[in-house]
Amino acid sequence: MAAMTTALTKTFGNIKNAITYSLSTHTAAKARQVIQMAKLPNGSGSVAETVIKVIYVTEDADGNILPSKVSFEAKARYPIDGLQADIDAALVVFRDIVAGDEFTNSVNTQEPLA
Repeated sequence: MAAMTTALTKTFGNIKNAITYSLSTHTAAKARQVIQMAKLPNGSGSVAETVIKVIYVTEDADGNILPSKVSFEAKARYPIDGLQADIDAALVVFRDIVAGDEFTNSVNTQEPLA
């Protein structure tokens, strides 16, 4: 797999299994952050969960900051007793969808992927 090219700076420590990172373009007025959260499995048969959220403050055409933010979120859940090959295969499909032009079109137009 290719290494991530986005540089993240840890801005808030691990609080309740959540870490906040800032991007190089982050300012107090225009937040550019990534939040990573984890739900730790507890015993056999339990589920592990990782959530990664990207948050961008945005503005309108006149430069006014909007109260709503741009937000993208990915959640990965899997039973810890599941086969690693199945987890890996599902991850390959997910990464293919998100990296594809169809996903970009779907985000911009709200049309189906296929």
